[in-house]
Amino acid sequence: MKKKGRITKLLGGFYYVAAEDGEVYETRARGIFRHQNRKPVVGDYVELLIDEGDRLNSVEEILPRKNGLLRPPVANVDQILLFIPTANPKYNLYLVDKMLAYYEQKNVSVVPVVSKQDMDPEEADRLRALYEGCGYRVMGLSEADEESVNRLREMLYEKTTVLSGVSGSGKTTFLNRILNLDLETGTVSEKTNRGKHTTRHTEIFTGEKGMYLFDTPGFSSIEIDSIASVDLDEHFRDFVPFIQDCKFLDCRHVKEPGCAVRGAYESGDLASSRYENYLRFYEELVEKENGKWR
Repeated sequence: MKKKGRITKLLGGFYYVAAEDGEVYETRARGIFRHQNRKPVVGDYVELLIDEGDRLNSVEEILPRKNGLLRPPVANVDQILLFIPTANPKYNLYLVDKMLAYYEQKNVSVVPVVSKQDMDPEEADRLRALYEGCGYRVMGLSEADEESVNRLREMLYEKTTVLSGVSGSGKTTFLNRILNLDLETGTVSEKTNRGKHTTRHTEIFTGEKGMYLFDTPGFSSIEIDSIASVDLDEHFRDFVPFIQDCKFLDCRHVKEPGCAVRGAYESGDLASSRYENYLRFYEELVEKENGKWR
């Protein structure tokens, strides 16, 4: 018997699929997917083969995806809430900007969320101003501020949302609050000031009014090799107003004369952290690209 459904959890090599009949089935993926270099991920809509005997149910086909991410590995996403903690652990703009560039490439709506803003209100204001200046809609979040929680809650209705960010940034605490769950939340190492991983798998949780939420493992690094160095500037939305005024069409905004992006940085019209992180990413990508031909 075949059914259609959506993968809601991947754990220990088993896919858990919520089918149209309201049941959740434990399944394995067909071996042929490996030979096709394909892999089902959480969020995929799939076709199942339900075995009525002693054999295990199987994912027979992956239905067409609207989009897909590698970090975290999820599919069919409407928006991403990128949690940026003001403290405990303190934010890392290098990592934040890398994540933003990656998500821009995937054409997924991303909303920076300045979390734990009550721990350092001044830093929270600075972060909000920074990314609002880049063209993002930025939200604030404090666990004790019910209004901030409700503003974010309203953004989740009728959408599939990924909660992304470093370990300890408040993703799982927010999820618990929204869906009245009791999932283990992260602590922060006193030695490294980094969050400890508590979410060890990716899972969709459902809520009211068509709400689908991914809680994903926290990250401490990411690679953006899928972006070509020559295209990197396209994924910095705050660069776009200046790029058209560069002297050369193929300007990479490093040392070229007449570069409007560098001019905006030098005049203070472009945030220094954004431009300096762009240079770091560009150099990293060029180095890796050159290494492929050695």
